[in-house]
Amino acid sequence: MADPARDTARQALRRRARGISAGLFAAPLDRLGETVAAMAAWPAGIVHFDIMDGVFVPQITGGPGFVAALGGGMLRDVHLMVADPAAHVDSFADAGADLITVHAEAPGAGAALAAVRAASDRLARPILAGLAVMPATPVGSLAPLLDPLPDCITLLALDPRDGAAPDLDSAGERLEALRKMLAPARPLFAIDGGVTAATIESAVRSGPDMVVSGSAIFRAEDPGAAFGALARVWADRAPANAPSQAAAETAHG
Repeated sequence: MADPARDTARQALRRRARGISAGLFAAPLDRLGETVAAMAAWPAGIVHFDIMDGVFVPQITGGPGFVAALGGGMLRDVHLMVADPAAHVDSFADAGADLITVHAEAPGAGAALAAVRAASDRLARPILAGLAVMPATPVGSLAPLLDPLPDCITLLALDPRDGAAPDLDSAGERLEALRKMLAPARPLFAIDGGVTAATIESAVRSGPDMVVSGSAIFRAEDPGAAFGALARVWADRAPANAPSQAAAETAHG
């Protein structure tokens, strides 16, 4: 049975999941707490956690404890780059994740998406289920993971496993192809990888709801100014390119 209050909370969370998602683990690891505190003044609304297990991708990063400690009142955007995402969903949901994204290429991706929805029910709060797609994965192969439709689909502009340069134009083309394929349904769309002050105009051209940027922000001399530069381009360009928010919410239900 539909729960109007929960539906309203879910749509409110979807509206918050728009803009620049700041990739926190690109920041100095010994200053993560003060970095999150500083982000409130930028102001940043979304903090992105790349969770890597050293198996699905070569790198290893932090676990649920980081997510629980470092939210700072922002939307917690958790990207599980792990070989067994379903096994990790509950711990990140319990840590306060608002959006949990799993990889289409990971074993059991469908079960992991279902686990996100189950965790949302268990905790009686909205948690968005996201699907991430590597550059080499054909969008036509995603059909088994699109029913029910994920809340957010992230197109990666690079594959962290092969060291290739990011291709934001290709990511945008793939986003547009998925948008047409799924119409009239309208999940959120995100682009992740290689988003800098020099490339953000390419990143927003296809009208994503969110772009993820880490190194370009946190390895800048002034991270707040770097975030502000990205946010200004986003504010100028994204609304004109993205489909209307009202239409998106109605189509997704």
